[in-house]
Amino acid sequence: RPVYDYLDNGNHKKALQEAEKLLKKQKDFSCAKALKALALVRLSRSDEALSVLKELQTEAPTDDATLQAMTLCYRELERPDLVVEAYERATQKEPQNEELLSHLFMGYVRVGRPREQRRTALALHRLRHKNPYYFWAVMSLVLEADQPTTSPAERSTLLLLAQRMVDKFVKERRIEAEAEVQLYLMVLEMQEKYQEALDVLHGPLGESLTSYLDFVHQRKVELLSKLGRWPEVNSVCKSLLLGNPDNWQYYKQYLDSVEKLQASGWTPKETITEDGESNELCPAADHTYPMALAFIESLKESCKKGGLLRGPCMAHVAVMVREKASPEVLADLLMDFFKRTSHKPSCLLDLSYLIHLCAFSNEEIVKLVDRMEASLKAALPESWQRPPDVSAMQRHLTVCQLRHYLSNSSHLSLEDRLHVVRELFASYQHSLQFGVELLATDFQPADNYAVLAGCLLLEHWQELGDCRLLLRLVVALEKALLNSPSCFQIKLLLLKVYGRIGSAGPCQHFAELLDIKHIQHDTLGYLVTPVFLKAGHFQAANANMNIALKLFTGNFKDTTDYLIACYKYGSFTKIQEMMRFRERLNNSLHFALLTADKMILELLLEAKSQETLKQMLTSMEIDPVNDKTEWSALTDNRDVKIFREWGATRRKLLDEYLERTRQEEVVWLRVRNLLLRLLAACHQLSSQQPLSQPQQTPSSPAGGDYVGNDSERPLANGERAPGAGGTGGPLAVATSLLDSLHEVALEADALPPHPQPLAVATSLLDSLHEVALEADALPPHPQPYPVLCPQPGRLGAFVSGGCLRVLLAAFKWVVDLYKVYEELSVEAPASAEIKVGDSLVPLVKSMVSKVKDLKVDSLQSTNVFLEAVTNATEVIGWCSLVAAMGSSLARPSRQTVAKKGKKKTKEASSIDEASAKCFVSLVGELESAAADLQSVVSQAPADMLANLMASLNLDHEEPFLQGTEELSKQVRQRIEQSYADSLKELGTMLDSKLKLLQSLRA
Repeated sequence: RPVYDYLDNGNHKKALQEAEKLLKKQKDFSCAKALKALALVRLSRSDEALSVLKELQTEAPTDDATLQAMTLCYRELERPDLVVEAYERATQKEPQNEELLSHLFMGYVRVGRPREQRRTALALHRLRHKNPYYFWAVMSLVLEADQPTTSPAERSTLLLLAQRMVDKFVKERRIEAEAEVQLYLMVLEMQEKYQEALDVLHGPLGESLTSYLDFVHQRKVELLSKLGRWPEVNSVCKSLLLGNPDNWQYYKQYLDSVEKLQASGWTPKETITEDGESNELCPAADHTYPMALAFIESLKESCKKGGLLRGPCMAHVAVMVREKASPEVLADLLMDFFKRTSHKPSCLLDLSYLIHLCAFSNEEIVKLVDRMEASLKAALPESWQRPPDVSAMQRHLTVCQLRHYLSNSSHLSLEDRLHVVRELFASYQHSLQFGVELLATDFQPADNYAVLAGCLLLEHWQELGDCRLLLRLVVALEKALLNSPSCFQIKLLLLKVYGRIGSAGPCQHFAELLDIKHIQHDTLGYLVTPVFLKAGHFQAANANMNIALKLFTGNFKDTTDYLIACYKYGSFTKIQEMMRFRERLNNSLHFALLTADKMILELLLEAKSQETLKQMLTSMEIDPVNDKTEWSALTDNRDVKIFREWGATRRKLLDEYLERTRQEEVVWLRVRNLLLRLLAACHQLSSQQPLSQPQQTPSSPAGGDYVGNDSERPLANGERAPGAGGTGGPLAVATSLLDSLHEVALEADALPPHPQPLAVATSLLDSLHEVALEADALPPHPQPYPVLCPQPGRLGAFVSGGCLRVLLAAFKWVVDLYKVYEELSVEAPASAEIKVGDSLVPLVKSMVSKVKDLKVDSLQSTNVFLEAVTNATEVIGWCSLVAAMGSSLARPSRQTVAKKGKKKTKEASSIDEASAKCFVSLVGELESAAADLQSVVSQAPADMLANLMASLNLDHEEPFLQGTEELSKQVRQRIEQSYADSLKELGTMLDSKLKLLQSLRA
């Protein structure tokens, strides 16, 4: 008991001591061994823990306490395969133990082995005739059939087997739970046996299904639609609408069925069954649009007593659109809808959807919005812009939002646009009275005025680039946020605005206010991490990436726990959904970028000497031979629709821009991955080590290190047991072993050769060159683009600044240097190296020169300047790392050179001297370029940023900026401090790399 207490309290050293005391008294006490291993794991002594666990595995313990402790160890070591192994051995000893078999099943779930799951589940069912165990086996069959590696024929066989297994229970009337019926339906639908699934719903099994949210009827509609039985679809949808006349999904299905029936010319035909009863549908199917309109009107009438419903009104518009009504008729219907529902916040989304459905031109949209505005003026001639109550405010706000989001305001002059912004902020200020008594956690009813005005100002700034416009925007939004601290739309807009000017400090502040967590690190991470990396806020980027990566690294464990819960509680329909979610996270493009950027940042920040660099590369286990990224499976999970934007033109531009940025991010990821693999290949070149094939993670005892006795070890391919097939005499044993040796020799001859370090590095260099060409071919970014679009990625500035060409030349220098070293030829090896050095140095100088030539005269140009300095600093860092790798090649030891032969000692010595001289010269040039860049960084605060910030004075006479003098001062200070922090961190990194280069030259 004391050992458990110490472990629970975090006193792992004491727990280890107590466990060792127990083992001195009882050396075979398996539970004490497992607890000792757990203490060792938590003391970061993994090798010792694995040694103890290996010994325990050979003992094959079966008691629950020991197995649970071993499971904890393996989970913390991230080795779920060894948990399975432990329970496999335990169940071999006690095959009738239900608890052990159940744990083994869950172990197979963790490692994703559905075939073994099925076998274990059936063993459990044979042992204890419980329905859940039987349906675990059925679900395992479904998962096995759904694997990507399963062939169509095998999939069909597995699903048919699953169906027959359930059919057996149905015939024997042994179905007990709703989850079992759900699984039966899933199996039938996966085989496209929709009629049989429909029969299940209509039969006695359908009665056991829940009626929550019309589940059964919805499933019937889906199945009938797949079968093309539109009259029945229509009838079921009508019954659903009579019960819930405001469900838009039902209306869509209903109208789709009407369209199909009218197009096919179907008419009802009454048939009489053998019992003499009519086979007519109830309610009768509506097979024309006039009938549908009559039904919708009846719904409107029946709903009048219960209050206004949006569904029937929207359905009326949808019917008229399908009937190809004139724009005037549709506009009248939309005006009627506006008058009925414009006091509701939902009206804007409804109208934007319906206007998109009507496919109005921009002129027709403007006319419609003008009519809506005229109706407001008629109702409130004096105060329509300063509404007297919340309902009137919502009507006015709806018109303002429609005018901006659905019509084109780019034709307005700057003064006209500013007039619109002033009016919006005036309406916002007036409407704050409607939220005086609200809690700080509540949204202000008038928040959308501020958000809309902010979007307008941001668009104007994007077109004009006037810093004062941007400062007006930031100060106004900061002021609005003080009135409504919980409004996430204002926080998101501020986060985006600060990101556009490279001000990472305030971005960090607003990211913390948004409290981005869990899955949001994937969907909203694109708003935060790239800003830190572009602006040179490396520490903030590092901390943010650490937090975000916990989501992805814990994804497998977390989702596996949910999968196990699904099996325990019979939520079979959620299992595949959870697995798809896990795969989507595993294949996230943002996750892949974070992983690469985190490794690169660690190398740039922490590798301050050759030894440290080599240790880090070894610990990172980068495989230069195999690219482990599944490029075709990468998913873009960015959530851009969290920003409000409904205009058709903007939607189209958004789709184009999203695809453009996705392509750019994929190319950027390829660049980052290739750089890491090239550095690992250079490490192998400089270490003179052959590249070994990566080890496979064992998924079973036979797949990895065997932990049992030698006598029990499974035999490898081609290996025979001693004495097998003979009399057991010495000659037979020798003959058998000789045959085995011959077979192994043939197998060894058939193995592919190890990849040569030089060939791998050259191949990677060619790939990087191809990616560079692909990056050059990408089209420029469209300007301006909608507010909700992500910022342009880092690739464009990286390529245009000459950074990628510098890195290509740097890695080519190492590869050519290795060729010189390998050949040790007197045929001008030194001149070849000088040529490489001569191609690298001008590129580095050109890159630094481009940074020097940048002018900082606005906040936008400051963002460009900071990104260029950050990219150049990163490239200098890369060059220093590459130079550290090339140092051992440029200065080979005498012993290494002597191995090539005594005859060439003089020649080797001359090559050695020439190589070292060229290396020192090259490093000196890199050092000079780094010093030039450092001078730019050190002079930037005084020469550029201070003058820029001093020139940014706001006109506080603007009505919406009155009383914001102190706030605008704070905003300027935040921006200035953020820029100063960026330059400070960039200077620190350059100092570190200068010291590394100086140490290489010594």
